[in-house]
Amino acid sequence: MDPEAVHQTVRAGYGKIAGGGGSCCGPAPACCGSTPVASDALAKHIGYSAAELAALPEGANLGLSCGNPNALAALQPGELVLDLGAGAGFDVFIAGRKVGPTGRAIGVDMTPEMLAKARRNTVTYQQQSGLNNVEFRLGEIEHLPVADRSVDVVISNCVVNLSPDKPQVWREIARVLKPDGRVAVSDLALLQPLPAAVAESVEALVGCVAGAVLVSETERMVRDAGLVDIELNASSTYIDGMVDWQDPLYQKIVAGLPAGAKPSDYLTSLEITARRPVPSLGEPAGRPPSTRATVTLEVYDPAMCCPTGVCGPTVDPALVRFAADIKWLQEQGIAVQRYSLSQNPAAFVENERVKQALMDRGEGALPLLFLDGQVVASGRYPDRDQLTSAVGLPGSEDSLFRPAVAELVALGAAIAANCEPCLKYHYRQGQLLGVSKADMARAVELGAKVKDTPHQSILRLAGRLTGARLGNPEVASAACCGAANAREAEAASPCCG
Repeated sequence: MDPEAVHQTVRAGYGKIAGGGGSCCGPAPACCGSTPVASDALAKHIGYSAAELAALPEGANLGLSCGNPNALAALQPGELVLDLGAGAGFDVFIAGRKVGPTGRAIGVDMTPEMLAKARRNTVTYQQQSGLNNVEFRLGEIEHLPVADRSVDVVISNCVVNLSPDKPQVWREIARVLKPDGRVAVSDLALLQPLPAAVAESVEALVGCVAGAVLVSETERMVRDAGLVDIELNASSTYIDGMVDWQDPLYQKIVAGLPAGAKPSDYLTSLEITARRPVPSLGEPAGRPPSTRATVTLEVYDPAMCCPTGVCGPTVDPALVRFAADIKWLQEQGIAVQRYSLSQNPAAFVENERVKQALMDRGEGALPLLFLDGQVVASGRYPDRDQLTSAVGLPGSEDSLFRPAVAELVALGAAIAANCEPCLKYHYRQGQLLGVSKADMARAVELGAKVKDTPHQSILRLAGRLTGARLGNPEVASAACCGAANAREAEAASPCCG
């Protein structure tokens, strides 16, 4: 389905749950709209306390949770909390009590029926708690109705998997978080792709299953959004518990699995925590991470047992240094993706440029580093200064001597030095860095002019002394020095005379 069709399907399913007219999973579900007893049992099973549940307005817990993001977030008094996909207000009301009268909890949901239910529950919450610190806003989690850099904590409970554009959700999370703000999400994720019959089920979609993605893909999306200190904790407890309770949706999933397989072979409850980095020195404190977050460094490593450089008693100093540099880049807000030939071979096949480099040069092309799709290093790990320059971090912005420029200079030098292997090598490096043939031609022409200048100078001297006619030295010398003719060139610069 296209994105809007997904939104309509999810909105209709959860509108039905909010209205109490049945649910997407069958007559007596525990996953998406259930009886109060079943909903409380589920909430206790995934870590909510009896005291937290007892303090909720009646009808706030619809049994839609797959984790406890409030506990993950460790909320503090005075914080501003944003809940994505707030439903009837379950996590918002719990968060409101934790942040207290000086804090605030905002819930966003795209289903009008859910929003109406949450706002009705707000009256009861205010009466019971004496607090006036929660609100609910209508909106899609891909386009949050919240200002930039305004939120201390973003939470979400089994909702991100419902989005048809999950990378956009994570970008929105990064946008609304304050510098050093944090995110705590409980979600469903895949350990392996679902069978087609399950993945195509509308009930499985609304039940937060068919929309789930692989754990590794979730981590990639979080990094691409510019968030750092990412931690993912997978657990099958929730999934196994739902099967034990004979939940209708999960029984349908079981029926669609291969013989002998169980849902926890495919699905897991995933706890995700991360934070927005603090601006680097020299970067304005109010600047959103838009520029920094869009910069992605991809590293394709050769086959290795571990990327840290420490493998048992063996230590690779170059890898240890590079691992430290990568961590430093991530702390500056640069999204980094690393793929090992031994552990992620599919990534090497899927990237046509990596595949071509391996065909041309074998494993000698590795490591191969791309910055926003452009090659910045091949066959070696760059040092921190080179990485800093490549990604444009403060301190390197005034430098024009980027890797591509260095290869153009080297091409000209290879011509001037009559070095054939040098020419071939730097031509190939220029290709890998995406340098155009036109720019390489200009570098070669300049190198040829520099190389030819002493030759033309000696010819002119020989001509004046002997009267010999030895070609047309004026053309080459004029082109070298920018003068209209050889006489002007000689006056302009010693290199031409």
